[in-house]
Amino acid sequence: MRRIFFSILIVGLLVFVFGCSTSIPVIVTKPAEINMSGNRVIAVLDFRYPVKDKTFTGKDLLEWAISKLTGLDIPSEMGVEQKVGDYTTSQVILTLLNTGYFQLVSPQEVARAMQGGISSSTTAVDIGKAVKAQAIVNGELYLLDTKDQEWIEERKITDASTGEEKTVYVPMIKRTVWVGMTYQVVNTATGNVVASRSFQDEASTDRELANKRDLPDVEDMYTRLVDQFMPQMAKQLAPYQVREHRTLMRDKTKDARMEQANELVKGKVYDSALEIFLNVWRGNANVAAGYNAAILYEVTGQLDAAIGQMKTVVDATADSKAMREYNRLLTVKHEQERLREQQQ
Repeated sequence: MRRIFFSILIVGLLVFVFGCSTSIPVIVTKPAEINMSGNRVIAVLDFRYPVKDKTFTGKDLLEWAISKLTGLDIPSEMGVEQKVGDYTTSQVILTLLNTGYFQLVSPQEVARAMQGGISSSTTAVDIGKAVKAQAIVNGELYLLDTKDQEWIEERKITDASTGEEKTVYVPMIKRTVWVGMTYQVVNTATGNVVASRSFQDEASTDRELANKRDLPDVEDMYTRLVDQFMPQMAKQLAPYQVREHRTLMRDKTKDARMEQANELVKGKVYDSALEIFLNVWRGNANVAAGYNAAILYEVTGQLDAAIGQMKTVVDATADSKAMREYNRLLTVKHEQERLREQQQ
């Protein structure tokens, strides 16, 4: 009992010590993984679905996507694989369009622009000229597979009338699907692949065998996994925003000015709070004041000043938390440099 009491006491103290730190929410724009600054007008071509016993290279995929623009290889009845392939193409277009970073050209628009001039010799360069696209995005679903597996599940139940526990054996069925997707970015000025990425995942669900009809449709399970790939693809190709928090350091000196500045931060009066933190830091090298001034420099968009201020704190105090924040700020600066390149 005493051990439980002390555990609760320690947790309470930790909440008191760390729970009172002021946190500032910020919206941060992050650079994409791939620099697409010179490839922002994109023609999206059809994504291929798996073909048994055949593997496609990047060049093969592009040739297939171009040939599909003719519409000659469309079967009279679409199977699940082709439906999921078409769904993937439409989701890629929608995902890239929703980033607000790209101008998109659909496969149908490419076909119209080519005006029937598509042949086996058509290249990415030809498409780029026809629709004024800087790049082509296409790819394939290299894996679409499903498996239903039956087994017997042992359950313990209590008889409602007698209260006795007994064992029952329930036939079960599990449906698992696997989806693998790859895409490539082809520059239309050179015809070269400038980036290529892949995703793969699986999903499963089970039911009692007697309720097998309640299992989700295979096509629906495929498309849900495709949907999960789209946010990742967006972050790879376009800058994106995230919500983060910057936490101030708690003051241990009981300086009334520090409390005043903290209240100003809570009221979002950042400039006035920054001025107070700087005055306290310059007056007595209060580590919390210097640290918080650097954080407020960052929050108010003065990243270089934030880095300089935090380095001053590190040099003067060797504070480990300030050192971690200094390294984080350097990483932020590098990210912002990449972001500026991508926004040109």
